[in-house]
Amino acid sequence: MRDCEKYKPLLMGLIDQELTPEESSEVNAHLVKCEACREEYEQLRETGDKISAVSFDEPQDDVYKKLWKSPYSRFVRNSGLFLVLFGWISLFAYGLFEAFSNSEEPFFPKIALAAMIVGFFVLLFIVIRERIQTYKTDPYKEVRR
Repeated sequence: MRDCEKYKPLLMGLIDQELTPEESSEVNAHLVKCEACREEYEQLRETGDKISAVSFDEPQDDVYKKLWKSPYSRFVRNSGLFLVLFGWISLFAYGLFEAFSNSEEPFFPKIALAAMIVGFFVLLFIVIRERIQTYKTDPYKEVRR
């Protein structure tokens, strides 16, 4: 029984031919002696044969190109981007309005909120500027998807 615990994890390796010759001979010797492991090995082989018989057709490159360029795909992608940006800008605007319109709020949270918003836009500006600069010298910009 202790041997079975040692060899059961190696059964799939034997089926997939991933074991060293020494390990393969050890597992095969154990399978000759152990009926339970031999049954499990046969079940794993049958399952592996059934799985390998199933095949999936890989889409061709032109299918990917059509999908990427389709108006619906662009519309969904752009509308999702718009909704996310609109949500963030709305939350920022609401936070600013609430923070600065309420005079009872302490001054520090107002400054922290303003710093977060200014920092976000500074980072956004830097990323856009760097993207524009690298696009000019990008050797892969001619590559089509």
